[in-house]
Amino acid sequence: MGATDRRAHTGRGRQRAAGLGRALRAGLAGRRRVRLSDIGRSTLSYSLGASLFMGSALVVVSGPEIFDYLGFGGGAGGGCSTSLGGYTGEASDDSIPENFLKHAREAGDKFNVPWEYVAGLSWRETNHGRIPDNATYPGLGRLPTGIVYGTANPAGAAGPLQFGIKHPDTGKTGGPLGDAQNTWGGEADQPASERTAPPGSNGQWFGIDGNGDGRVNVWDPADAVHSAAGFLRHFMDRGHSIEWAVGRYHGSGAGGAYQQAVSAKAAQYRGGDFTVAPPNGTQTDCSDGALNGTAIEKVLQYARNQRGKPYIWGGIGPTGYDCSGLLWQAYKAAGLPQRYVDHRWTTNTMYTMSAAKEVTWDSVRPGDMILTGRNSAGMPTHVSMVTALRDGRPMVIEAYSSSVARSAQIHEHEYDSGVWSQPEFRRIIRVSHLFPADDSAEEDPVDQA
Repeated sequence: MGATDRRAHTGRGRQRAAGLGRALRAGLAGRRRVRLSDIGRSTLSYSLGASLFMGSALVVVSGPEIFDYLGFGGGAGGGCSTSLGGYTGEASDDSIPENFLKHAREAGDKFNVPWEYVAGLSWRETNHGRIPDNATYPGLGRLPTGIVYGTANPAGAAGPLQFGIKHPDTGKTGGPLGDAQNTWGGEADQPASERTAPPGSNGQWFGIDGNGDGRVNVWDPADAVHSAAGFLRHFMDRGHSIEWAVGRYHGSGAGGAYQQAVSAKAAQYRGGDFTVAPPNGTQTDCSDGALNGTAIEKVLQYARNQRGKPYIWGGIGPTGYDCSGLLWQAYKAAGLPQRYVDHRWTTNTMYTMSAAKEVTWDSVRPGDMILTGRNSAGMPTHVSMVTALRDGRPMVIEAYSSSVARSAQIHEHEYDSGVWSQPEFRRIIRVSHLFPADDSAEEDPVDQA
């Protein structure tokens, strides 16, 4: 991002600097009940807006030209996805996170639509992914907003652009606030190679791989933003104005309050009246076959490369893993001295490993392993590995369970969030100090807000 994009523009409000580097204990303890009044346009309004659009019938398209706009080719994202959720900062309506701005501009160029309208949709739906994980819905209590991987809002919409999906847990669309249908098409997160229907077919299949990571993931900002741009292009190619397409996205039509709000925000962006906020989300699931960097970076790369494989009880790869098998193989691949990995790790042996250091939440860093659960013998039953800190909270990768959708069985996400709830906390252990001194990279972690 150039200096011109980063400069502060005059406007109504300016984003307050997020308090980064908060102690992890405070971050975990600071989860407060979020009321609808806590955000500018309530999460309920986002949910209802998405349901209006997604509940409408769309035109069936055909012909090869659609692949030029909505084809399965990726964008320029570098093969990594981004996980959202856990946002606790103060998000100004007049700021755009750096990564969302990048995606909107790339998508605008790719689909030949004004990027400002693409960004306007992202703003109107979820303020560029900056909404609470859960909200209190009148008459329904606290339910997900759909921003966290594996979740959908009460209308069945998900991700930063609130596309309607088939829920990965139930296989159904919709919810108590209506039926958002499956405009995303297919599965909410699946390999791009499995999506053989032309985008737009039967009013579905608008989801595309926007970042070239080989997956089409409704919760990934790059995929969602590119898919929204493709949606606009689809209807513009059929003789409609961009304002009509925006109204169609919501379902309330051109001239409605939704379309007018998006068009006004697009005009604001076009005039340069915005600031660039730090990236929203944590980059995860990078698929790079070669292990490089420090020993801990190699550990993380190996574990991330297993994303999409199934959880298999007792599995040690390469086709699938259980929780301890994944981390054992990751540390073996990164070169942990043989004497520490010559026997298969289990949650029992990891809990009692004499060479490991026990650490606290306040000092946790990437590569540390969190043991949870308790069996009849008092031993832990699960383990996950810290990959980063975001706003004082841990991101982890884990082989979770075969009870969740396959795409979520080995995944990176915020600890104890979404579909990955955790049992009783037991202890955090560290083995990074066992690497040779040149490889251990024992240093303070970077808080990735």
